[in-house]
Amino acid sequence: MKLQQLQFFVAVYEEGSFSAGAQRVNATQSGLSMHVRHLENRYGVTLLSRSSTGVTPTEAGRTFYARAIEVLNATAKAEETLRELSGAISDHIKIGLMPSFTGSVLSPCMMRFAREYPNVRVTIEEAYSGTLSNKVSEGLLDFAVVPAVNTDLGLDATLMAEDRECLVCAAGSEVNSTFDLAKLGAIRLIVPTRVNARRPRIDQYLSINKIEVADLMELDAMMGTLDIVANSEWMSILPSILGLADRDGSKRRFMKLIDPPLGVQYMRIANKSRPLGRAAQAFADVLQEEVNTALEED
Repeated sequence: MKLQQLQFFVAVYEEGSFSAGAQRVNATQSGLSMHVRHLENRYGVTLLSRSSTGVTPTEAGRTFYARAIEVLNATAKAEETLRELSGAISDHIKIGLMPSFTGSVLSPCMMRFAREYPNVRVTIEEAYSGTLSNKVSEGLLDFAVVPAVNTDLGLDATLMAEDRECLVCAAGSEVNSTFDLAKLGAIRLIVPTRVNARRPRIDQYLSINKIEVADLMELDAMMGTLDIVANSEWMSILPSILGLADRDGSKRRFMKLIDPPLGVQYMRIANKSRPLGRAAQAFADVLQEEVNTALEED
């Protein structure tokens, strides 16, 4: 049995089709089908039930998948051991971050990591949770940070921190720090679009607390949202970690929602079949420390 056959089978199993699996591992659909069929024929077992709509794992397929994941994890760890034995950490890692992090803790994290691990090349991709989750599942990112996890993608999720959502308004706004959002009257509010994982919780909060919204703007552009808020009467609901650069209150004011509060969790997600390598884990550790520091100072 070849390691590549396990990788191909896992790709088809997790993607639910040979075509999607082929795209994930940069192979041809016929090639994947041939390798999986070879496994089935060699051992006389059916791993996947084929249909016009995709594939469904058999009971044998589900059992084999669990073992295949174990083997791929062990292989990755063995490769990492060889890298460690070779000396200094050197690798190219790809990390996905949501705008809340790129606009707050990314800069100090990158500067520190570059000093401590000069031989590691880092690529950062900024996107919202849906895109990042899919790319981690497809093995295109070592890990990503998102506010919520799509459990259907079979990802490993680790809680990094818990934060609070804030009402964000211009520096000159008359809203005081003890505001009652429900008593502010009709407000003009900028919210993320419905593909953003935070949007359902914001909608639920507005509905339950009977908050009147006169105008609603949907915007998946964090810097654009901050700029509009700073220069108009529009407000937004954003995580407090984004307010690190606005502590002097010269452009915007971040006021935590307190009655009732609205929380947000930051989750680090990784592919189950690809444990974090030494370099990726080092970056995750530095990022975690920077997040902890930022939230402690908030």
